Amino acid sequence: MSSLADRLKALGVQIGARDLKPQRGQSHGIESVLPGEVHDTDFGPAFVVQHFLPAEQAYGHGPLRFPADLDKVAAWSQDTRIALLPAERFLFLDTETTGMWGSGTLAFLVGIGRFVEGGFQQTQFFLREPIEERAMLDIVQRNISNQDALVSFNGKSFDVPLLRGRYLSNGMQHPFGQLPHVDLLHLARRLWRELLPSRALGDLEVSLLGIVREEHEDAPGWMVPQLYMDYLHTGDARPLAKVFHHNHMDVLSLAALLEHLANKLAAPLEASDQHSELQAIGRLYADTGFAEEAIDVFQSTLQMDLPVESKRRLQESLATLFRRRGDYEAALQLWEQAAAEGYVYAHVEIAKYYEHRAGDMVLALQYTQQAITLIGDGGQRSQEQEYWQPLLAHRLERLERKLARSTR
Repeated sequence: MSSLADRLKALGVQIGARDLKPQRGQSHGIESVLPGEVHDTDFGPAFVVQHFLPAEQAYGHGPLRFPADLDKVAAWSQDTRIALLPAERFLFLDTETTGMWGSGTLAFLVGIGRFVEGGFQQTQFFLREPIEERAMLDIVQRNISNQDALVSFNGKSFDVPLLRGRYLSNGMQHPFGQLPHVDLLHLARRLWRELLPSRALGDLEVSLLGIVREEHEDAPGWMVPQLYMDYLHTGDARPLAKVFHHNHMDVLSLAALLEHLANKLAAPLEASDQHSELQAIGRLYADTGFAEEAIDVFQSTLQMDLPVESKRRLQESLATLFRRRGDYEAALQLWEQAAAEGYVYAHVEIAKYYEHRAGDMVLALQYTQQAITLIGDGGQRSQEQEYWQPLLAHRLERLERKLARSTR
């Protein structure tokens, strides 16, 4: 049985963008709409548009600046090279595509940006028609060095795999290799999952960067694939001016967001007064090996007026860090505070301390029994009860055996 795609082709319906060509006779081709240039490559012509943002020109809250400290970003990205490379080696990457067509998806616009002397240089590579794809990929490749680091927004999951696939489909070597890569989407989700309702780039622009896009200049992301398909059918590139502007803004926002994130991570107590953001930064510190910095952040955050659940999680995280560095006195103080407020986990931690560290089985048993009582009172969620009941029963049995042996 033939596939749906085969039947549609038999009826003359075009699938994908590979064989579509714009109507070259139109008076509104891309060359007349945007101030770009045609570059010759080994594979034919490629259309390129360039922008330059002077260092003193504001974008959002202020001029674009490369972060002074990327140590925490490098630790989060698990690549020390990120903290060592100079500003000009960072390549900010964003693509516009024909949609979600699997292996048939094309990146018809690739935008890259770099910090250069005097400002920020951006270059956009445009696929005037699908037959020029190899030429576009070739010139993109020539603008990426194996000494670069990538900065993207969901580029690890989308942009880079897509481009790798297009290079492979065209029998070409992709330029990404093992380049360091900072994906700001994942970092944004980590820091602002509780603080912001959305971590989409456009929403982060408004919430954090002081950037508001003008509707008459910008194309919403969901509309971009259709605008390109319309262009391929009609040859009229005028609506694509908004797509180029959209990509241009995305790349600038990557640079602004990297600075914003890096500054938050480098000096959170100076850059933030939001408890949920500070807790997220503290947890990131703890997960990436900056335990002492995490303790400082957590202790400062505990001085804020916190919701009850936030305070509980913060106390638990801080006590865990104290325990890891062997400061059981500080950890015990936090556990006792939480136990007085009726938290089961704190009773368990105290019981573990008295059993394994202090060797006081009586107190260990006492705190275990108190935890069991809390579970039996029904004040805990059913999931917590299911989790704690077998663990506490096992601990109670073990402690009773130890006490029985000690009294013989």
